Amino acid sequence: MLEIALTCANANLNVDAGGTFHLRWAPGSSVSGADADAVVAAVRGVTGGRLQPMLVEVVDVCLGLEARATLLGTRFVSAVALVGATVVDRVMAAALLREQECPHGYFTSVEDAREWLRGLPDPQALEEAVV
Repeated sequence: MLEIALTCANANLNVDAGGTFHLRWAPGSSVSGADADAVVAAVRGVTGGRLQPMLVEVVDVCLGLEARATLLGTRFVSAVALVGATVVDRVMAAALLREQECPHGYFTSVEDAREWLRGLPDPQALEEAVV
């Protein structure tokens, strides 16, 4: 995995050899609009605008209104798998996922989320089929 530098201190972002991003928000952190902007910019900086899948760990995380607006209003991934551990995580994920235009799911284990993402069609093949 390649670690990608972020301008926010409450998250880590990596990308694996297959192009899947893994974002870990620090448990208990509050995510601001600037934090969300930093993630979107970092992903786009690596992909050049191509859409790749992302696994996001949201254990005990509070998303601010601006962060929600950025993450819901910006299409920067081909699919998203959210991983949480609590009922609150599940409720937050449901609110975020119902407005996503891409394939999405909620999981309680990182491995289940990775397996689901691996089972999706290759995002590059989908882009080429549309063009």
